Amino acid sequence: MSNGARHGLGVLIGLVVTPVIALCLMYSTTKFTEYFRYFFTRGGEDRWVGAGVVLVAAVLVGLAAGSRVSPLASLIPGAAYTAIGFLWLAAPRFAFEHSGRGVLSRELYLGYTTLAPYGVFLLLGVALLVASLAPSRWKARTAAAPRYGGPPPAPMGPPPMHGGQAPMGAPQPPPAPGQSPPWQGGPQYGQPPAQPHGRQPGSNPPPLPPARRAEDARSEPPAKSGSDDEDPPGEWTQMYGGNRPS
Repeated sequence: MSNGARHGLGVLIGLVVTPVIALCLMYSTTKFTEYFRYFFTRGGEDRWVGAGVVLVAAVLVGLAAGSRVSPLASLIPGAAYTAIGFLWLAAPRFAFEHSGRGVLSRELYLGYTTLAPYGVFLLLGVALLVASLAPSRWKARTAAAPRYGGPPPAPMGPPPMHGGQAPMGAPQPPPAPGQSPPWQGGPQYGQPPAQPHGRQPGSNPPPLPPARRAEDARSEPPAKSGSDDEDPPGEWTQMYGGNRPS
């Protein structure tokens, strides 16, 4: 419901409850007065009628002053009752002679002239006016915010070292511009390398040659020196002493 529609409904409620609350209070006051005046002769039937009617008035006052109703629902009856209370306070003779006489019935007029001089309408009117001044009642109600879940669980493992990989469950930093995510591997450029003949793409690579053991390496003879690898001298060199040891 929009704020304007809510205030419009509040005006309607205020116009309805203003006379109903006043009539209930005046009628119940007359019944209570007759009960105490004629208690020994008539009995106490009037007190239950008066109690039921005054409870209806109390319920209407509570509804008009409720926080979920527009403040106009309590502002209208509050202004009317406050005006009546000030009239009896400022000009009691004029109020007694011209206020309600000839309009209300005998039972209602008796209750009216009992409540108004004692300031009951003034008390009720000021209370309803104060209930209408709350700023929260004039503002439009906003929609409730969505409920969010609890915080994410803490990452597993010790805290990462500077420059190390984040632990499992921790949020990963976003990749730099132009780089692929770490789970997709490094970027590849150009054509993939040619596959050997008869080998299907994606098959396992050929096995590596077996490594030589340490015993085989020790059994091999040591390499010859550079002088042994030279060719023997020729005949002329041997004849003239070119091959003599120095």
